[in-house]
Amino acid sequence: MRRETRRGLLAAMAVGMVAMMTGCGSADAGLTGDALYRDGEKRYVAYSTLMHDVIMAVHDGEWSVDTWGAAPISCDLDGGQRGYTFSWVRELQSDDIDVDAVVQSARSAFADAGVDVSVAEYGEGDSAEINVIGAGDPLGRGVVTIRPGRGVIRATATPGCFPGDAGDLSDMVFDGLVYDTAWQRFPAFEGPDWQPRFYFPEDGSPVYREADGTPVQPQPSPADLPASPHAEGDDAG
Repeated sequence: MRRETRRGLLAAMAVGMVAMMTGCGSADAGLTGDALYRDGEKRYVAYSTLMHDVIMAVHDGEWSVDTWGAAPISCDLDGGQRGYTFSWVRELQSDDIDVDAVVQSARSAFADAGVDVSVAEYGEGDSAEINVIGAGDPLGRGVVTIRPGRGVIRATATPGCFPGDAGDLSDMVFDGLVYDTAWQRFPAFEGPDWQPRFYFPEDGSPVYREADGTPVQPQPSPADLPASPHAEGDDAG
């Protein structure tokens, strides 16, 4: 994806997170406090680890990150209640995509994770699109989309909607309201040295992108990351 497009997506993500924070109504049913944080972290780690295994099976190098996948998003539960979910997006550009190899690798990785797998194909020639779809716990729904005519492989995932207030969870993930430069604190790439991150305080979080959206080179080491105060201790609710 071109830099300007990625910057637009990152900016939209940041605006969306702020809108989510200001638009939530009354507290929803579900866990609260530190227990909600640990529930969200467990679900995030489970689905993002599964998707990491999938994209590494397809290509074991660096993928660009469009949406990191740890920012809580408000969603609708059965019965009209509000819950939380996540959105995860990775992309790989290649001028020479072996479609059959990618499909097989993605199918095998989803199957090895114990989720249902299906393949859907659309269009022809330069407009061809092949989707390898994984569905089931703890993933929710994950899709590896291959567009050989464009030289792009795009992987996306959205787990289910879970009980709990997305705004409250977001406050803990970002150590308060989402701040303007939060999008710069998400790693710009995911590769073999990836590790899940679920805490992005304004003070102490590494900066992975410059203000213009350009990835910092080299990317900060994942060794020294701030530890969340919500990850340990007694349940708060």
